[in-house]
Amino acid sequence: MKIRWLGHDTFLIEAGGKVIYIDPYVLPVNSPLADIILVTHEHFDHLNKEKIGEIRKPDTIFVCNKSVASQLEGDKHVLEYFEKTDVGNITVECVPAYNPVKKYHPKGFGCGFVLEADGKRVYHAGDTDLIPEMEKLENVDVALLPIGGTYTMNIDEAIDAALIIRPRIVVPMHYGTLEGLDADPEEFKEKIESQSSIIVDLAKDKPLEL
Repeated sequence: MKIRWLGHDTFLIEAGGKVIYIDPYVLPVNSPLADIILVTHEHFDHLNKEKIGEIRKPDTIFVCNKSVASQLEGDKHVLEYFEKTDVGNITVECVPAYNPVKKYHPKGFGCGFVLEADGKRVYHAGDTDLIPEMEKLENVDVALLPIGGTYTMNIDEAIDAALIIRPRIVVPMHYGTLEGLDADPEEFKEKIESQSSIIVDLAKDKPLEL
C-alpha cells in the first residue's frame, strides 16, 4: 500500500491493485485515473465535480453517503454510519465525522472512512472534531487526521484523537490551503512524537509505503 497526501483532505492511495482517491480537491497535473473515489461530504473542497472529472473513468466507483450520491452520476456505493461495502478486494466502512458544537458539519452531514486493503487499515477522519465514536476504532495502522482548526480539530485535539485511536502512523491533513487553516504540521509532529510512540509522516514529498 502507498499513501500520498496531495493537499487539503486529498489522498491518493494505491492498494489492492487499485488507484483510490479520497476527497479529490488538490490534484497534480496528469494524476492517474481513479478506480475508486471516496467523498466524505458535499462541501466544495471535498466534493468537487471539476476535479472528479479530471480523474474519473467510465467504470470508476464512488463510495459516499446519500447526500453526496445525489450529486454524482455513475456507479455508487452509498453508506450510512457503520455500514461497509466491498469493492473488489478492498473494504470501506463509513464512520461518523462531525462537529459537536460548531455549525459547519452537523452529525449525519458527512462521514469518515476506514479503508481496509492489503492487510492494512487506514482511517480518514473527514472533517471532524474529537468525537466519542473514535473510541470504537480498532486496529488502525494509519490515521489521516485534520489539524487545521476552525472547521475541524486543531493540533492539540488531533493529538488527543491519535492517543485514543493509537495508530502506528498519523498523517496530518486539512491545513495550509484555505483561510483559517494555518496549523504547522511540524509542531504537530514534534508534540505527538514527544509523548507517544506514534510516528508522524507528512506523506507529501514521497508516498508513505506500508
